[in-house]
Formats: sequence, C-alpha cells, structure tokens
Amino acid sequence: MNDPLANEPRARRLAGFHGERRRDLHPGGVLVALRTAFHCTLTAGRFGPSWSQRLVMAKWVLSGAASMEVDGQRLPFGPGQVAIYLPTIPHRFWADASVNRFCWFTVDGPFAEAFVLELGLRPGIYTIPPPSRQRIKAMTQSLADSSPAGRRQSSLMAMAEWYRLADAVRAPPPSDLVSRVRDLIAQEFADPELSAKDLARRLDCHRGTLSRRFHELTGQTLIAHLTEVRLREAQALLANTDETMAAVARQCGMRDAAYFCRWFRKLTSMTPGSARSAARG
Repeated sequence: MNDPLANEPRARRLAGFHGERRRDLHPGGVLVALRTAFHCTLTAGRFGPSWSQRLVMAKWVLSGAASMEVDGQRLPFGPGQVAIYLPTIPHRFWADASVNRFCWFTVDGPFAEAFVLELGLRPGIYTIPPPSRQRIKAMTQSLADSSPAGRRQSSLMAMAEWYRLADAVRAPPPSDLVSRVRDLIAQEFADPELSAKDLARRLDCHRGTLSRRFHELTGQTLIAHLTEVRLREAQALLANTDETMAAVARQCGMRDAAYFCRWFRKLTSMTPGSARSAARG
C-alpha cells in the first residue's frame, strides 16, 4: 500500500550537533543502550522513518512547533513539551513551524522498551523541561566511545533521563494484573505451549478481557511482551554461552532450531550466529 504522506516534504536539518551509534555495532554489554542524541534546527516537514523499528524515543521542541501521530491521532506539542514514542505503536513526527529547534535521544537494547514501560511511561505528549544543551552534548560525545566502558556510560546517561521523565510525570506503578502477567511470562516463557489463551486460563481471566486490559495498561499485546521476553533471553544466551542453536531455541520456547533462526532474523535483521559474533566483539 502506498503511503499517502510520502509526497510531503521532509524536514531538513539546518544546524546543530548529534551523535549516533554505528549501525553495525550491536549494543552488547548493556540492557538499555543509547542509540542517538540530537540537538538541532530543522525546517518544516515530516520526519523520515527510522532505519530501526525498535527505538524508544523522547523528543522535545525547544522552539517552533511539532506534532506526533499515534494510532491515527495527530497530537501537537510545543516548547517545554516532550513526545514519548514506543515502537509497539505506529507513529509519525512533523516539524510544523518554518524553523524549529529540537532535541531528542533514542535507546534500544534488549530491555529498552520494557524499562520505559516499567517506569509507567506511555506514548504521548507531556509538559516536561528538556535536558540541558550540555547534557545532550555529553550524550552525543559518549557515543564516540564504543568500548564496554563507553557503552555503560552512555547507558547510564540515557537511563537517568528516563528516570527524570518518570519522576516528572509521576506515573503510577504498573497494575497488579500487569505484574501478574509479567511474572508468569518471566517464569514460563520457555514453555512452547504458552499463549494468550494459556495465560488467561492460568490467571482465571477471560482471554479477551485480559488481552484488552494488558494492552490498555502497557501499550503492548500479550504476545508482543512474550516475544520480547523470549528475544531478550535468546540474545543473552547467544552473547554469554556456547549453547547450540537447538538448545537456545528450546530455552526460548521453540522446539525447532530452523524456526528459531528465522524468527530471530525477522525480529533483529541478524542471524543468531551474527548476533553472537557481534556481542562478543
């Protein structure tokens, strides 16, 4: 299907600075990895799609105007406001004034989305001051160091910003239902029979009600969360053990190694072997 917005002009960067982790560098050694940091001036236009669909983002307008579309609803935001984006929900961004100043940062890694959700943050627009220019500058500079110590330093700065956002929003803790679902998935994800139907049975809930409430409270479907947990386990096993692909597959809830390899590549754009090599440097 053609994108009806494909012919809209794209926002152009006029000035500023940014840092970005190289695309071929796997975020090994950290659970939440800083991916990019920007502080820049842009013309009006839409933002192009990210090359990665697994980024978690916080984007501030410093001057000018912007909007974010989430689930088909276009939400305007301006100076002093931040847009939070999670990859499980389709989104678009626009710079709306003729000249706009923005800052933003993105994170990825095996626990990035789960970390932000656990803080109680959800996609949307919030009135929260941006980080200082010096803070964004430090984040961009940290991305130049791809050593394990450099990755940890970048991770700490990004996580500190997410904590600041959560404190400012004063987000409520996850509900008891969400905690029960997450605890059960964390214990049973290696069971190949685990499904939305099985989760509902074990929690004595109607399947439709459980699926709807979990999605409302977390922004994720039950299966998306189960998939995320299994993927994190697969990445950890590949990075830290010499288990065969068949053994890794079984520990991630899959009976067939070939299916596991296809599943892993679909989610990460890497083969399990390539991911293991990248994680070990």
